[in-house]
This record gives sequence, structure tokens and C-alpha cells, in this order.
Amino acid sequence: MNKIILNSNFEFKQKAILLVPTAFLLFLSYSCWDILLNTNVENLNGVFFVFLFMFTVLGLFLFCLTFSKAGFKSNNNVLYKTVSFLNVEFYAKKINPKDKKIFSILYKKVSQRNDYLSAGGADLGYKFAIQDFVLLSEKHLDKESIIRLESQKYSDELKIFLEEFGELKFEIYSPQF
Repeated sequence: MNKIILNSNFEFKQKAILLVPTAFLLFLSYSCWDILLNTNVENLNGVFFVFLFMFTVLGLFLFCLTFSKAGFKSNNNVLYKTVSFLNVEFYAKKINPKDKKIFSILYKKVSQRNDYLSAGGADLGYKFAIQDFVLLSEKHLDKESIIRLESQKYSDELKIFLEEFGELKFEIYSPQF
């Protein structure tokens, strides 16, 4: 089994949004553990332990999800898109190319406005380039995006990985009508 771990699964503003409920749940979990360790267990009821378990599990899950990374793995010539945290994979989705044995990289320039920061009227948009990895049909008419990367370094690593372990052929995108 070969695998490659690429970039973060979320952008900065998505991480900031996810960190609010994560911090809240972890604070509640910490408070429950503090109560458990500083009081007599006979004084606590079953509902307390249910809440302790829920807050702890949900808080840790959201923390792992917030700082997870996207990647790919190849297992028995089957390609999977993975989500992992600290090199521990907790989600894998099979990429089923069927009739798509070709991939290409589409380079796009995109812009993004940060409306949540521009309350004072300033336009805080910025432009950046992305590399969109797509699976293509034989005539390049049907395409399916598998991942979008902002880093050229990760893009080069993924291209080599897909050619070697994904058994996909790289071609320049040129539809044949």
C-alpha cells in the first residue's frame, strides 16, 4: 500500500468556523472531567456520564476533523482519496475511474473575497492559482474533479503518485469533438 498526504482539508476561514464549536465542546468536556475527578462518584447520575462521553467524543472528533489533511492511497491497484489526522486515516473514498484512465491538471486563476472581514467597506479579496486534478474520458469530453490544490509542490508530487501507483495516464486536456 502506497500513500501520499497532501494539503490541509480546510481553508483558514473554515478552520476558524470549526474551531468555535470544537473549543466549546472541549471546554465542556474538561469541565465534566474536572467535576468527575473532584467529587464523589456516588453523587453523579447516569446523565452526567452520557454528557461526559458525548462532549469528549464530539470535541475530539471535531478537533481531528479541523486539522485533518487530504491525501491519496493505492491498495491493490485501487485508488482511494483519504482524510487523515497525524498519519492516521479515518476516511477513505474509492475513486472509481471505470472508463476514465486518463488524468489532467487544469490550471485556474481564481479570486476569493473575504466578506466576513470587509465590514468597514474595504474590499479584501485576493487572487491565487489552483491546480484542479480531473479524470478524463478517452476523448476528454467527460471530466470529473478529484482534488484541487494550491501548492505547485503538492501538485507535482500527486502527478507522480497517480502515474506510478494509480495506473493513470497523464495527458494535456484537449477535447476532441
